[in-house]
Amino acid sequence: NLQPFGKPSPPPAFSSSSAIKNIYTSRALWHLAAVFFTFGFSYIIYMQYFSAYLINEAKVGAEKAGDYLMLLGILSIFCGPFWGMVSDRIGRNYGLALVFLTQGTSYLLFGLVPSPFGYLASTILFGLTAWSVPSIVAAAVGDTVGPRLAPAALGFIIFIFSTGQALAPPIAGKIADLSGSFSPAFILSAVFALAGMIAALRLPQPQKPL
Repeated sequence: NLQPFGKPSPPPAFSSSSAIKNIYTSRALWHLAAVFFTFGFSYIIYMQYFSAYLINEAKVGAEKAGDYLMLLGILSIFCGPFWGMVSDRIGRNYGLALVFLTQGTSYLLFGLVPSPFGYLASTILFGLTAWSVPSIVAAAVGDTVGPRLAPAALGFIIFIFSTGQALAPPIAGKIADLSGSFSPAFILSAVFALAGMIAALRLPQPQKPL
């Protein structure tokens, strides 16, 4: 008649409707969603037209463009955990701001410095920060709403983020068609990254979770 040591954990309670409503009316969470939107809008333009720009406009060739893309992928492997730890030390707002500044610089180099140095520097800077924003934002969501409501809150801001992802490619493609170059599209990415940096610096400090 032996029993396991300790008591079994009760099943998790579902969040009340009022708590869920607090998610969608939280100004701090909307602010964080806006920051995430700027990332979705800016990074997808860079990634969507990265190879097309290098092959069709920069004329580096498909093999060299593949080398740049491979370098970006290798550098990005550990960027999420690394920048998550950085944000633990210096704060979510400053961590996000540094990432947006780095990525904005990457976009400007790609669009305004058409040279091997510009392409390589841009690839390195973006690779070192590529997927860090989602890591920091996920941590910031937990700071804002607490662990109980974090899944619902994260789903909400991912929806806002994916709206930016959906809107950016056709807008950037139209700009490239009208201008005859991808450079203005990358400059647009940099503008949104700068907006994300400013919005990140203005993030409110987390108070008591919802």
